[in-house]
Amino acid sequence: MNRYLSIAVLIGPCLFSFPVEAHHSAARFDLTIRDRTVTGIVKEFRAANPHTRIVLEVTDEKGTRDIEYEGHSRNNYYRRGWRTGLVKAGDRITLTAAPTRDGSDGGYALGVKAADGTEF
Repeated sequence: MNRYLSIAVLIGPCLFSFPVEAHHSAARFDLTIRDRTVTGIVKEFRAANPHTRIVLEVTDEKGTRDIEYEGHSRNNYYRRGWRTGLVKAGDRITLTAAPTRDGSDGGYALGVKAADGTEF
């Protein structure tokens, strides 16, 4: 009886687990293109792990719209010179970003030039 109970305890959780999709891939970005720049007004700058989220209000030939960029982790930004409060909503910044592979708005932020000129 103990043997069956042990098997049930070990196998039971596997029967009720759910698959999880991890988001740690940069496959949707063309990282071979590393020189695209975009300047805009920061709507959101969230330095987090595993990825930073930057939303810029951009005005160009397509009009004015909010564009979301993904970036390195908070740890990587910190090692490159970013500090809390350096980039805030309302600041005008310039991003260097790898574009999306499908040509849609957004990209992978490879570098940031903050409003005060600090680059990270």
